[in-house]
Amino acid sequence: MSQPRSPSETPDAPPLIPTDPAKRKRFHAELRERCTYLDESGGRLLRKYRKQLSDEVAQGLESQWQALHDLLKQKSKDTHALLAVAEPFDQALDRHLGKWRKSATREYFDSIVWAVVLTLLIRIFVFEAFKIPTGSMIPSLQVHDHLFVNKFLYGLKIPFTRVKFLTLREPHRGEIVVFEYPYKDGSGSEDKDLIKRVIGVPGDRIRLIDNVLHINGKAIPRKVIGESADCGQKDSGARCEMARECLDGVVYTTQHHIARPGESSWDGRPDWPTATVPTSAEENAAIYSLPANKDFPDFVVPPGYVLGMGDNRDNSQDSRFFGLIPMDTIKGKAGVLWFATQDQNCEWLCAPDMSRMFSLVHQSAPGGTCDNF
Repeated sequence: MSQPRSPSETPDAPPLIPTDPAKRKRFHAELRERCTYLDESGGRLLRKYRKQLSDEVAQGLESQWQALHDLLKQKSKDTHALLAVAEPFDQALDRHLGKWRKSATREYFDSIVWAVVLTLLIRIFVFEAFKIPTGSMIPSLQVHDHLFVNKFLYGLKIPFTRVKFLTLREPHRGEIVVFEYPYKDGSGSEDKDLIKRVIGVPGDRIRLIDNVLHINGKAIPRKVIGESADCGQKDSGARCEMARECLDGVVYTTQHHIARPGESSWDGRPDWPTATVPTSAEENAAIYSLPANKDFPDFVVPPGYVLGMGDNRDNSQDSRFFGLIPMDTIKGKAGVLWFATQDQNCEWLCAPDMSRMFSLVHQSAPGGTCDNF
């Protein structure tokens, strides 16, 4: 608290107040800052260690603290009054509570450490930022969109493992999830985080018929809403049919490439392609995909897995290619879109798209069901 002293000052003398108006103003501002710190730290010490003091000493310190607190609350501009109260209080704290007192530097350092620890805990167990790496979720999410992912909902993970605890619930159909790529298959996606929409949960029988999703033998509600000249990606050279779908009360938009003349599907691709697994694969990524699927063309989701697809249905490497998503690889549910850019090709210093920023990723159907979709 004490200021540097001139050689002529006694050790207990208060700091000299400058006479120059500019220096005096700066001196008062610095004094108020120090008094604010003294008010906060002194109050904490008194609340925490009052029982260690005699009643007489505790009452005296509380009286000094209250006087300083009142001056700051009144926004007093009287430099002499602040010094007259702060200096004795500072010295009294040193005398009676010095062994528990931390320097301002130590207080700030501890605050920074706790802030870092809290940030890491939040990132590990509660929320994490995620950046969309590809166009597989267009038109719902664009390349380079930045999201917050809720990691708490589907269960917390012990760091560096797939062991979960405190699971509130499992993913529902229609929800967008972020997950660790589960297989060692030479695809280049190993150890990366991907994002897809949950289409099927354990026990569901999934099928795509002419781009229409069928679950347990029934087509989900779907409305064609128009076409996109570039499929949401500049200079893509393709056109897409846009459709609104409703799945378990969640409404979203998908797109399918429009087939060229003479093709039954775009680029000759079937709705459900045969997954290919490199011979060097450490795990069989296609264990639940063709040709291992005896129920084809239906696709039955077994316990412990979900089936995920991208909303950009003809340009998404998803469960139709690499297989199912194990529950224990799912990191969380996409929550809030906190940053979006106007140009998908821009990664740094990009113009923000204010119309999309701070919006919820999931949109609920009217009444929360697909009945009136």
